[in-house]
Amino acid sequence: MQRGRLRLVKNLLRRATALIRRSKRQALSLLAAVSLMAGFSVVSSPSALAAGLTNLSWSVSNNQAAATATNYSYSFKTATTGTIKTITFTVSGAGLGGAPAIVVAYGIGAGSVARAGQVITYTVTAAVSVSAGIPIFVQLSGMTNPAAGSYTTAIATNTAVPAVIDSGTTPAVVFAASNTAKTIVVAQSLTFTLDATAFQLNMDPSLPALADQSYTINLTVLTNANSGYTMTVSDNATGLQSSSTGNPTIPQVSTSMSTAIAWPAAPAIATGYTATGTGVGDAGFAVNAAFAAGTKYAGYRSAGDIVALSTTATGATANTIAITDQTSIDYATQAGTFTDTITYTATPNYS
Repeated sequence: MQRGRLRLVKNLLRRATALIRRSKRQALSLLAAVSLMAGFSVVSSPSALAAGLTNLSWSVSNNQAAATATNYSYSFKTATTGTIKTITFTVSGAGLGGAPAIVVAYGIGAGSVARAGQVITYTVTAAVSVSAGIPIFVQLSGMTNPAAGSYTTAIATNTAVPAVIDSGTTPAVVFAASNTAKTIVVAQSLTFTLDATAFQLNMDPSLPALADQSYTINLTVLTNANSGYTMTVSDNATGLQSSSTGNPTIPQVSTSMSTAIAWPAAPAIATGYTATGTGVGDAGFAVNAAFAAGTKYAGYRSAGDIVALSTTATGATANTIAITDQTSIDYATQAGTFTDTITYTATPNYS
């Protein structure tokens, strides 16, 4: 009975030992499989993604918009160890100009620089491995600023592939307008004067000195009209007329300015005018040639005649125009008061 029990215990011990050994082999196999999978994972894992540059800064020697020969200074600290072949500086917006040149470059190997549009590329002559946490400073000359506004620069370090190692964006730099818009509005202006608003001639046909008399009205014109002005003389449609019985008139010496004549010798009954003038500094000024420098006379017309003009602005010195009104009578002229209204019109041309 005791032998049977002893045999049963031994068999149980053998089975327990076998199970323990089998469990160890399975555990080792699982461990090996995990190890192989881990090894495969490490081998096939891609390289780490590009990291962010730190301590980025951008400063300029002149922040006026469109300023030339400006220095741009960039600084940053690498985040990833890598072999740098190029560093690109991409300025936001548009309008960047200039032909950059390297002033100094610290923390990176010697190289060359070029600009294409908004992108400045610093190319290291011999690609160099730069550790993480290394400060780099690059100063460039010969840049032309863009238009007024706020701009940033995206900086990237790159391999020869090229592939980005690290990247980041600088704080903004503000380029200010380099000019002030100035607007001057000059008003259209014409100043016209005459030295008499009324005159009276006391005439007597018995005395030659009183039978033929004249009166001169002096006009001045100042204007900034680009194309000058015209001076027109006109009178009432009824002419020089009396309110006496029959409303007699003193006839015009000629029918119009174009038919101006020399003043008739006494005795004569006529009224009319002539014109002379000066335009100091005004090359475009002229009195109508019909007056022959004041030696010929025209009759007044209600429609008016242009007696003088200028094709340019007068300048600082006024044009002067002398209108000499002349009247001659004899015993055939009815006694009484004859009146007329002479109108002078200065019309500027601002075109």
